[in-house]
Amino acid sequence: MVPGLEKGNSVKIKWNLIVIIWIFLPLITLGSKQIKPSQPDRSVSAVRLTNTNIDIDGRLDDKIWIEIPRQSQFLQRNPDDGAAPSQQTEFAICYDTDFLYIGVRAYDDQPDQITGILTRRDESSPSDWVYVSLDSYNDHRTAFEFGLNAAGVKQDLRRFDDDSMDFDWDAVWEGAVSKDSEGWTAEFAIPFRELRFNNADELTWGLNVYRELPRHDNELAIWSHWSRAETGFVSNYGELTGLKGIQAKNPLYISPYIMAQRGMDDQNLTDFDDHENSTNIGADIRKSFALGLTFSGTVNPDFGQVEADPAEFNLTEFESYFREKRPFFMEGGNILNFSLGFGDGDNSSNTLFYSRRIGRAPQGYAETGDAEDYSIETPENTRILAAGKLTGKLDNGLSIGVMSAATAEEKATVTYSDGTQSQNVVEPATKYLLTRVQKDYREGLTTLGGIFTATLRSLDETDMDWLREKAFTGGLDFGHRFGNREYDFTSSLAFSHVIGSEDAILNTQLHPSRYFQRPDAPHLTVDSLATSLSGYGGKIILGRNWDHYSAYGGILATSPSLEVNDLGFMRAVDNINEFFWLSYREWEASEIFLNYQINFNQWVNWTFGGEMKSFGGNVNGNGTLANNWQFSSGLNFNIGGIVPYHLHGGPSIQGPNNLNAWVFLGTDGRRELSVSGNASYFYNDDEVKSFNMSPSVNWRPRENISLAIGPDFNYLDDTWAWITAMVDTTNDPHYIFSGLKLAQTSITFRADVTLSTALSLQYYTQVFLTGGDFHDFVEVDDNTSKDFDERFRSWPNQNLSFEEDGSLGGIDIDQDGIIDYEPDSYVYSDFNHKELTSNMVLRWEYSTGSVMYLVWSRGAAADESFWSGDIDIGGDLRSLFDLNANNIFLIKVNKLLNI
Repeated sequence: MVPGLEKGNSVKIKWNLIVIIWIFLPLITLGSKQIKPSQPDRSVSAVRLTNTNIDIDGRLDDKIWIEIPRQSQFLQRNPDDGAAPSQQTEFAICYDTDFLYIGVRAYDDQPDQITGILTRRDESSPSDWVYVSLDSYNDHRTAFEFGLNAAGVKQDLRRFDDDSMDFDWDAVWEGAVSKDSEGWTAEFAIPFRELRFNNADELTWGLNVYRELPRHDNELAIWSHWSRAETGFVSNYGELTGLKGIQAKNPLYISPYIMAQRGMDDQNLTDFDDHENSTNIGADIRKSFALGLTFSGTVNPDFGQVEADPAEFNLTEFESYFREKRPFFMEGGNILNFSLGFGDGDNSSNTLFYSRRIGRAPQGYAETGDAEDYSIETPENTRILAAGKLTGKLDNGLSIGVMSAATAEEKATVTYSDGTQSQNVVEPATKYLLTRVQKDYREGLTTLGGIFTATLRSLDETDMDWLREKAFTGGLDFGHRFGNREYDFTSSLAFSHVIGSEDAILNTQLHPSRYFQRPDAPHLTVDSLATSLSGYGGKIILGRNWDHYSAYGGILATSPSLEVNDLGFMRAVDNINEFFWLSYREWEASEIFLNYQINFNQWVNWTFGGEMKSFGGNVNGNGTLANNWQFSSGLNFNIGGIVPYHLHGGPSIQGPNNLNAWVFLGTDGRRELSVSGNASYFYNDDEVKSFNMSPSVNWRPRENISLAIGPDFNYLDDTWAWITAMVDTTNDPHYIFSGLKLAQTSITFRADVTLSTALSLQYYTQVFLTGGDFHDFVEVDDNTSKDFDERFRSWPNQNLSFEEDGSLGGIDIDQDGIIDYEPDSYVYSDFNHKELTSNMVLRWEYSTGSVMYLVWSRGAAADESFWSGDIDIGGDLRSLFDLNANNIFLIKVNKLLNI
């Protein structure tokens, strides 16, 4: 080893090199000759209406649609890039003081083959669609998009960062469609108040119109065409001119709601739970301002109509990530996002803002003392008192996002056998703050942004000082496209600073995400007197997109002290990850393929102490066959390094090499009946094996009914699953593992019945079954050995002592009847968990933006401390449906007021 490049110093040099590159590479590329976005090839001038009204009925029979010129000459982008489309499309645009009107004529020489599937708003379907996309900022990066399918179903979304999409953005607008012998037509009436732009005497916007025709090999025809070999999306739009005398509107929307719910179980239909029986009122508020900013607020929100999270049984040290489903936090969430990840692996969800932290499940537990006979009532989630956000983009290219939220203090109630009760706080009152800014340069090809977040907990008069009292994070991010948009540089730097009691910061240091107490990690130390902790992280990624190829490489790093999980999400820190990805895409159809893509990946992962955790790579591919069947497959190989967390704070342990393969195949999704399935297999040098199979069936018996069922089967045969840490008579630690046979099955069923574009019924149910049998107990002997028999020492059953519930109680080394090892932490034992969740929602949009929900939610669960090892899905299902289930009936009505 070169002098001065010991493990710790080498990592410091790596991190210093990251910072140097982050600072100087943008300066180098900024100084080079840059090519700005090309001027649009297509342009259309909107016609001003005078004393003319348009009836939005979808028929295009108003006089104005006959008189004004129409645009045509669309080109395919899929499947035959650059060719003339199979069917002609025309559109025209006009406007008045309040609305932008777009009329689209979609010619079809087989009008009886036009497909229009009736679904709820914003649902994707293999229908005929037309879309209008407006870059009203004219920044070549942002667009507001509106779509109609041939059944009149609306879809709207917001495009950002040129080629990213936010499907959760919703606007208030009108649209209608009509079919005739020439094909079908669509009319859009888009209020200017729903768009974001800055006032001027005459406006020029970016514009694109495109049409999807699934039955012709998923044909996509675009008015302002750019080839598949070119990058970007919004930056390739044409121009919409002629908008004169239009002023940005500043509407105020208030949507008050009233909600009532009642909870009961199957056996006691009159026995109600106080937490599940309530009435509630609240309101959502949205106000636009002249500067291009929009305020969205919610007071006492309720999300009872939101579908429950999928069931899981997590045996790992790490938290699971669940996507956001609550409308207030979904809409515009991308503006507030600050990613520290990349790709689609474990690092992809790393972020400084994870909105699920707001309204999270309480982190504390009910205090029962020495009582043995009691019942507990604990709220499932923390009540959100109020939340607000201000988002938008100024005319100088500055995007702004500010969000604040407050949650209530929550208490658990314990009722004892004598009727007395006690309460204790399980979640303190908390305030959250986030500020996000980003500035565009060079017509959006260069961006520079920053973020700051704060979490403030009110811990006074609670017994929860083991939580962090204050938490702050911040960061800078930089994006830069150069070389005619062929090269892409992305980077970010972030910091965290948390404050709390000595117990709170000690808990942070000992958390599984970092394990500062590891005895074999000289770069980690525990400070039991600390009342604060600071850390940092970042990423540097450089990519190139050219012709059929894409290549990206970079480094992602998170220091051991980085802590973002008060308002962000990150499973583990103390990580430096280098990666490289190369992809080849073929979009020209052949006799076998409509398109396909092949990917090659490589990665290396270290700790900040220079310990290698893994080195591996994979090759995978995906595509569409000529019959429109979908496929994907891949092979993953990883050379094992040290695993820093398997001994739960003990030393690291050597990990094995492993191999993983997967395959997916799906039939033509345009058909009434489609079937798909994926399977994966995992194996490592320690003879750990797992298998997963997930088939699914989708059936549309009618164009307004959709049924789907998707079972999922998992089987794991592990040779070293964590059991517990034990201590001997000298208090030395011993780390106990065992074999584990685990079977897990879930069955998910969905039914959607759409009676009209405003009235729909959705039903969702999931059955979740899992069982685990621990056997063949072993103790870590040589944690550095690659050989399993050297790494572990086997303990026969005659040396083991078990508790009444079947859990391991101790180890008697010499079988003298005296326990030599006793558990020092939680002991994992056999389990059998069953869970049933269902949700039925009737949704009626009785006027534009005003909705009534009728909801029935049902849930049941059971746990046993024994599993025979036999898989009996039928018997488990019967026993599950016999359980006493909890039911919640809810009605919620809101009314949109435009003031």
